[in-house]
Amino acid sequence: MKKTYISIFCGLLAILFQGLLVSCDEHEPMDYGIHVGYVLCDDHSCMDTTTYFSQTSKKAVGVVFTEATEEHPAMAVMLNEFQETFSDTLGVSQGTSMNIESYDGFTNTIAMFNSTDQDTGKGSPIAQEMFHFHSKGQSDFIPSVAEQRVLIRNAPSINPLIMRLGGQPIDLSEDTWYWTSTEVKENPGYQAWLCSSVNGGIIETPKTMRHKVRAIVNLNYPD
Repeated sequence: MKKTYISIFCGLLAILFQGLLVSCDEHEPMDYGIHVGYVLCDDHSCMDTTTYFSQTSKKAVGVVFTEATEEHPAMAVMLNEFQETFSDTLGVSQGTSMNIESYDGFTNTIAMFNSTDQDTGKGSPIAQEMFHFHSKGQSDFIPSVAEQRVLIRNAPSINPLIMRLGGQPIDLSEDTWYWTSTEVKENPGYQAWLCSSVNGGIIETPKTMRHKVRAIVNLNYPD
């Protein structure tokens, strides 16, 4: 009889142990990825909204609008925007890639910034603005055509959070256009591409015209 009880007890332990193993196997792994709708903070950290609104030490500066893919890293858009000209002089190329399919707004913006004439100070006002757009200096840049289109596509899902954080929502009203950092290949000295916030369409525009600009930033975190 004693052996029978011991056998039953051991059997119950085996079943319990097996159940624990199954439970562990079925438990979802921790997700350390950066996802659309995460909050970008002033120390360049990212967190979900639940974590952000439960703390007070960090300040929001942007919202993640796309996750990392094989083509580009995760990116966040800043909470506010401004209006300015692409260039203050016509007939001068700012040296961008002119490729409407490349996710290269960062290098485009650097080229635009470096196009400034050291004697006259003339160059690209929107690129110059990027280097002091907010106090922590997180390498903000002007989206390329490809990046701006991703931003416009995901704007409806992140606009409510941008407003909750006290920022300006991305303007999705009709006839609203944003500067990209991509010059027109056939006429780089005089025109760059504007991108429609309604459908992502682009139009060649004289670079001395003032239009909306939305700063973004790459999120290059280690895996």
